[in-house]
Amino acid sequence: MLSFFLPIVVSAQILIPVEMETNLAEQATGFYLQKFANKKELPSGFEWQALMALSFYPELRNTHIKFRIKHTYPTAKTRPSDISVFLPKKSRTYIITISDQSIDTLQPILMTNLPYDAQVGLMGHELGHVADFSKKNFLQNTGNLFGHLSPSYLDKMEKNTDLIAIQHGLGKYLKAWSQYIRTTFQTKYWRGSDYVKVRNDHIERYMNPDTIEKYMQQYEGKKN
Repeated sequence: MLSFFLPIVVSAQILIPVEMETNLAEQATGFYLQKFANKKELPSGFEWQALMALSFYPELRNTHIKFRIKHTYPTAKTRPSDISVFLPKKSRTYIITISDQSIDTLQPILMTNLPYDAQVGLMGHELGHVADFSKKNFLQNTGNLFGHLSPSYLDKMEKNTDLIAIQHGLGKYLKAWSQYIRTTFQTKYWRGSDYVKVRNDHIERYMNPDTIEKYMQQYEGKKN
């Protein structure tokens, strides 16, 4: 059953955490990050992490993005709102859903249980989807929807989204998320919630830490 809803747009006011108010430099960083709250509904309890990730995507500064926290099986997912699929690129709203309750096996990797850098990395990955979707037209985004039926398509899409995050400078945080996942599940290869019990599948749906490091060095070299 399809449901439709209108885009919700807010300008958030974020209080700087007490631990960040230790000197003028850190306060300045806090005020800088608040600039990225425009047209965003930030996730309660994770506002700071969301703003940190958003700061790496200046092209999304005026994009409507709604973060929501709810019980879902996947730890996180991103999509355009139902009505936004039919709207021009500049008028779309994107929804990033963060799970606060899943199956027992996935509980250790829910957002609330991740270290800070890994939380930023996970949000940076999801914002990579927004950056990708925001460049595509209706037919291309519809193709993404049907592409979800193909595991090989998802492998390529998620790996490319990791690359987008690295290109935006989030490699350090993405690597922290990747390392945490693989340490928690004692596996080198991670293909998401549906493959949580797979140990011998050598497909990199999400980049391994060494792959992330390789691309980080590659793009850092281009900047120098």
